[in-house]
Amino acid sequence: MASCALPALAAHAAATRPHRVVAAPARPQEPDLIEQIKLPYERFTLPNGLTVIVYPDHTVPKVLVSLTYRVGSKDEPEGKSGFAHLFEHMMFQETENRKGEYFKKLLDDGAIDVNGNTTTDRTRYFEVVPTRELDLALWMESDRMQYLPGAIDLKALDGQRAVVKNEKRQRNTPEAEARTDAFLTALYPKGHPYAHSPIGSMRDLDEASVEDARTWFDTYYGAANAILLLAGDVDPATAREKVTRYFKDVRPGKRVQEIKRWVPTLNEGKQLHFFGKGGTVELNRTWPVPTGDEHEGTMLQMFANAIVGAPHLPLNQALVENDGPALGVSASFNDATVNGTFSIGVDLKPGADPAEVNRRLDAVMAKLLRDGPDPVTLRQNFAIKDKSLLASMENPQSVGGMLEAGELIANDPMLFKVGRRWEKEATAADIAAVARKWLTKPYLAIRTDPEPKTEPAVAGSVDRKQPPVVTAAAEAPRPFPPIEQATLANGAKVVVMRRPKLPLVSVALEFATGKLINHDYPRGLATYTFGSLFNGSQRYPHGAMEARMRDIGIFPSSGSGDRRSTLSFSSDTASLGKGMEFVADVLREPLFPQKKIDEYIARVDESFDSYERNPGGAQANLFNTALWGRDHPYGWVDTREEAKKVSRDEMLAFYRNELAPANMTAYFVGDITLAQARTLVEQNFAGWHADAKPATLIPTPPARPTGVRVVLIDVPGAQQSNIVAGRLIEPWEPRRTMVEQLANAVLGESFTSRINMNVREDKGWSYGMYSHLGSSVKSQRTFYVSGAVQTPNTADAMREIIKEIGDFTHDRPLTAPELEGQKTTVLNKLESGLSSNVAYLGAMLDADTREMPLDYVAGVPATVRAITLDEAQQVARETFRTDDFVWTIAGDLRRIEPAVRALNLGPVEVQDVYGHKLR
Repeated sequence: MASCALPALAAHAAATRPHRVVAAPARPQEPDLIEQIKLPYERFTLPNGLTVIVYPDHTVPKVLVSLTYRVGSKDEPEGKSGFAHLFEHMMFQETENRKGEYFKKLLDDGAIDVNGNTTTDRTRYFEVVPTRELDLALWMESDRMQYLPGAIDLKALDGQRAVVKNEKRQRNTPEAEARTDAFLTALYPKGHPYAHSPIGSMRDLDEASVEDARTWFDTYYGAANAILLLAGDVDPATAREKVTRYFKDVRPGKRVQEIKRWVPTLNEGKQLHFFGKGGTVELNRTWPVPTGDEHEGTMLQMFANAIVGAPHLPLNQALVENDGPALGVSASFNDATVNGTFSIGVDLKPGADPAEVNRRLDAVMAKLLRDGPDPVTLRQNFAIKDKSLLASMENPQSVGGMLEAGELIANDPMLFKVGRRWEKEATAADIAAVARKWLTKPYLAIRTDPEPKTEPAVAGSVDRKQPPVVTAAAEAPRPFPPIEQATLANGAKVVVMRRPKLPLVSVALEFATGKLINHDYPRGLATYTFGSLFNGSQRYPHGAMEARMRDIGIFPSSGSGDRRSTLSFSSDTASLGKGMEFVADVLREPLFPQKKIDEYIARVDESFDSYERNPGGAQANLFNTALWGRDHPYGWVDTREEAKKVSRDEMLAFYRNELAPANMTAYFVGDITLAQARTLVEQNFAGWHADAKPATLIPTPPARPTGVRVVLIDVPGAQQSNIVAGRLIEPWEPRRTMVEQLANAVLGESFTSRINMNVREDKGWSYGMYSHLGSSVKSQRTFYVSGAVQTPNTADAMREIIKEIGDFTHDRPLTAPELEGQKTTVLNKLESGLSSNVAYLGAMLDADTREMPLDYVAGVPATVRAITLDEAQQVARETFRTDDFVWTIAGDLRRIEPAVRALNLGPVEVQDVYGHKLR
């Protein structure tokens, strides 16, 4: 449910080359698309002080209702750490007028997203509801703003206290928490609002009382301390009438005193040294700096974005490229309301000298602080950010979020345009001056080394009954827009869906090949080959390729699935031609440089070292192996040796065999016609006549269930046990799969599902336990349950999972209200999900993968409505069973193994991270 956010300790990105300051090239006089777009929002304030922002957008019949309170962990007094987040959980409990969970009522009536989160600075509650449910959402928000205190009791507090403590255990190991506390103590003076973690300490959470909760509510949860946002299918006049009706009787609350600004000063540099689970040494530097809504904060953000993020940028050139000593480098500006932080992080290659890395970093930073960032990079970054901003305006929730953030930070919903003007006007000299002012001050340096490798103790290796004799010294969904198609002379297909709302187009070039092709390729070759397309082409070698993408303002991605592989990107219409020319070059003349392959192979050992140090991270692999079998394509467990088998010859063979126009479909969604799309494809691919010989896609062989099995993975010292357990079910079939999805949402997929309510809310053992359905296309699929539980209750949770599934198929089957509620939820998600070009593109690609009509999803609502209760109950009985479950449990076996074995579910074995039996 809730989440906590902390000012980042570090962040990672990438980068370019040093340069001298030159005059920025004149920008072409193009229309300012952002300034031309008018946001028709309205802002008003009720007499009780409630600030209201309304942003109408009638694209889909949904409304985002967001209520933000100006209170976060920065407002917690000493001894009350974590209380802002704990109280956020309390706001979802009963009120004096409403019984039952807050979630259930809204979700049952059609809401598709109900949640809350807490940061250092604010607490936010939100729901996306159908327009017809707006009155209910406003009634419920105003009700808990006014009538929560009378329903707060110790039982509710204890229940949410247990949930928050489980969330804390799940998010942070004791070692990670100790590192965070050390970081905050070193960076912030005593009494600073950010000197403690938002999640709080276990001691403070345990000592929180009912009276504390009521006092917190009285102090911070009045109307005058809140911002209400309505974004979506509502007009301002209707919004004003409804908000006034539901909120006018809510008390204003107390006037809250705030610390507006406090940038801490380090009188001298500080150093911390940690040990972590990573496979290499990590170096980090953090400076306290101003916030992002100040001009200086914006300059620092621009500085960070201009020095890393691509191979040609200065920090990457100095530390990563040309066989540099680092695997990666990042720079980030982390914003908050009281102060920000600027961080640089470096991941070293195995064996690299940290002192040498620090010397290189000092040298490149000195040059950057003297000369400033490259003006060309600044121009590119500004254009890229504008394109991203334009794309976000398809979504009323994104626009509403910007308006709400501006109001929260500076009482100005249009604050984002102020920052944009600062960015547009900034010069390299302006940015360098601010960077010198703050980044020449003392900083906090952190070095994190990999934990030393240790071997498990060997029992009985020493005779403990007699001490040794010392003889010597000891040693140490709505209907689709029309779809049009065409086929070129070389076999390439073109598919177009026209959506001219904004000057944006999303493109996918899809090839009928993937990981499951009938050819003797090394495992993972399809994934690696498609992932390597952007390592360089004949026209654009590696560094030039990144620079060209930034210049155009597109960021293509590529990937390989089981049966389809895709290269995709989004662009504004003005840049689409350049974008298509670029990706055509990538596809037609990739280099697959040997240097990049060698770098990948050189990192394999470090990657597997890290994998072996984190046995809990192997659980998904071991579950698949136990379920499907080691020889099944879905049950493979990679090894160092297999990972190192990748070769350029194999990649070229795959490329030449599988990538060709006759094997390609070009999808376009957005402000484009079929004629325009066809012209683009012909211009860039008509001359491509690759002599490819695509391999056939193999049917995935079925796996044979082997009865109940239990696999244990030892994670010494773990506070929680991770459970992943499931079985194989029938292959994907449109109607049956939809029935399963509806039933599974009630059983275990949604927050209010039976499994989660039992293990999380009723028992207080877990932060979340959910069930899932796999999405394989041609093979059997998986039904599985996963989540983390506190260590002492591992076996208890397994027993409850079995009980809930058994009850669902026998004693307490799916009910008509539950089924109808999930039907409503699915229909609402379908309707609101199809609101962007990318969403429609994804729906068509998914339909093609499943060999369904491209507008398949348009018929899903009719299928959903036709599903009956008898049908759903029957399918549930067939699908949701535990008599052939495969259980994988990752936890501290010293504490959990006896109780798990005592359940007598079936054969139990302990495995290592590669699935080898230890005992």
